[in-house]
Amino acid sequence: MSNVQTAVQVHEKVHSQLGLVLMRITFRVSFILTLAFAALIGIWGIACLVGGAIAAGGPVGLAQGWFSAITGF
Repeated sequence: MSNVQTAVQVHEKVHSQLGLVLMRITFRVSFILTLAFAALIGIWGIACLVGGAIAAGGPVGLAQGWFSAITGF
């Protein structure tokens, strides 16, 4: 009597939605955080510009101070 063994390969895929859901959540959170940081940087830049204009005596004083700092005149 001969012993013959056959190997059978079964290719089954399990489709899980958990990975896709986690990827979507991660993308949305990172997108919202990026927008929030960009908004904070923009608000900070405007606040610095307004503070500089107030310290220089107005927008004309700010422009004159910037021009003199760049050119050295």
